[in-house]
Amino acid sequence: MVNVKPSMRLKVKKGTFFMPESNGSVYFRNNAGSFRMEGKAIQQWVEKLVPMLNGEHSMADLTEGLSLPYRTRVYEMAEVLYTNGFLRDVSEDRHHELHPEVAAKFASQIEFLESFGDSACFRFQQYRQKKVIVVGEGDMVIGVVSALLTSGLAGVHVIITDENESSRRRVRELEAWARESDPEAAVSLAMENPFSWTDEIEPYEAVFCASHKDQHEEREAVLKECHKKQKWFIPILCSGTAGFAGPMEEPGSVPCFESAWRSLHTQEADKEAAERSISSPAAAMLTNVAVFEWFKKVTGVPDVHPSNHMFVLTNETLEGKWHPFKPNPLVTGSIAAERVENVLKETKEKEENQEWLYYFSEMASGPLGILHRYEEGDLPQLPLSQCEVQAVDIQLVEPHPGIICAAMTHEEARKEAGLAGVEQYLAPLKQDILNALEAAKDRGGRLYLGAGESGTRTAISRALTNMLEENWKTQVNEEKGTPARLELRKVEDERCRLYYQALTTMNKEPELGIGEDAYGFPVVWIKNRNNQWYGTVGFTRTLALREALRRTLVEAQNNTTFPEASTVSIKEFKKGLVLLVDVPSCESDDPEVLQSVIERIKRSHKDLSFIKVTMDPFKDDGIIDLFGVVVSKEESG
Repeated sequence: MVNVKPSMRLKVKKGTFFMPESNGSVYFRNNAGSFRMEGKAIQQWVEKLVPMLNGEHSMADLTEGLSLPYRTRVYEMAEVLYTNGFLRDVSEDRHHELHPEVAAKFASQIEFLESFGDSACFRFQQYRQKKVIVVGEGDMVIGVVSALLTSGLAGVHVIITDENESSRRRVRELEAWARESDPEAAVSLAMENPFSWTDEIEPYEAVFCASHKDQHEEREAVLKECHKKQKWFIPILCSGTAGFAGPMEEPGSVPCFESAWRSLHTQEADKEAAERSISSPAAAMLTNVAVFEWFKKVTGVPDVHPSNHMFVLTNETLEGKWHPFKPNPLVTGSIAAERVENVLKETKEKEENQEWLYYFSEMASGPLGILHRYEEGDLPQLPLSQCEVQAVDIQLVEPHPGIICAAMTHEEARKEAGLAGVEQYLAPLKQDILNALEAAKDRGGRLYLGAGESGTRTAISRALTNMLEENWKTQVNEEKGTPARLELRKVEDERCRLYYQALTTMNKEPELGIGEDAYGFPVVWIKNRNNQWYGTVGFTRTLALREALRRTLVEAQNNTTFPEASTVSIKEFKKGLVLLVDVPSCESDDPEVLQSVIERIKRSHKDLSFIKVTMDPFKDDGIIDLFGVVVSKEESG
């Protein structure tokens, strides 16, 4: 018996449940775990011993007068229960000065704390002494004050930011109600207006900010002062359709609220309901969730949601859930970029890995994912699988447009959509990424980003592809020479063959042309459903043809015209010239193809470099890589 000593005053933890079983054993369970106790007449022993383990008697007192075998049995059972986390030693509790009436009134809070550690009364006493200020208006601020007083906090300072006299009256009523059973309860109201946040926040340890979702300036001012003064910041926001609680920020912790705020999806429904106030039941739920989380945190209860989660409540249905969010690089400042020499040597061949599928789904989960939309929706799935993606605007300017990605299989389409969504998310940060480079000349260059599976050449290939396509869209009138008509002979590339066959089956056999862009890369021209010609540039003739056929097939499948295609209303071809070509197989991440592309681009752009980007929220995941192609300002044309 090494754990249980005679001086211990053991008490059964709250939430403990035991039940005799038919085989003679006894089943124990609480919030820490469960186990079975077996032995001769164990049920009778448990029924006699457990009620005595109430913290009022030491083990020496309990076993006084018992014979040695009985005393040994009591110690053995106490040892098992104590080791498994079902008993605690009351004699080790720290001294407290709680008034008996206060301890009785808040007995449920103290019992809850007992389930997660010792010295529950002392910890609750410390909680009551916390200095808290509540900033807000309407039902939200009333709900916070009510929840804090109900939780056991003795004093609350309140700043009501609107001119509604009824809110002040209700705060006074709450104070009077609380003092009926807790004489120490006190609520003070700030009377001056406007407020000096620096002076108001200084005396307090924690700030509850309960405001409408659109009150940015007030909330940012409070948050700034909390960071400066090392105070707790607990936000509670509401809009016409939803409410948000958390994430709370500890003094000195990494800022997380702004990351969550920037992750919220802006929806038209929110704009339409902006004038509607949150319902009283919803406000009560939100404020109680926020107060309970802070109560657990400051009293040392381990069951607290991580700082990268926010509670989201639907106003109409009162359905609420904690949702994760990713750190925002503009908030954390975690944006790094470095030049990479011999970029192709740093990569490897693709491997079969399904981890990315769960990774992108996680990015789109809930209302705080960085992908606002990542789904098939109503898109037709034959002959090509399709997935639409729309990234959250990291700068909160305006929503990005949706991107439709199509591929041969469902998984390929979702993968393409996920990578396209990441690139769309990063697009507004191009200058921030360039500013992270050491060389001053690179900071004024033009950046083309690509995302891909970690360690592979996909990100490099996509960055180069994005560069070619963006340049092609701006230089479509600089095509070298006049294109020729194109007819296909032997098509070895599987995707080109399948795309062509699908178009033929749909009675949309394509008309094709072939030319070159300003840098000498092949451009395949194809006539769309409006009898307009648009060109698609690629690393090779096969890749340009594949993309042209894919876009045409998607256009026919969706009965739309690709808005992103570079179109020309009339295209002249060399009269009487028709090129008959074979279409060999080719992959965009083939190292020889990429090396050839790099050399060709460098002949036009002498100062071209590759960079590897490391930034939140992708840097610690190990799932995707981010690469960029930088062309100096003088060379970017």
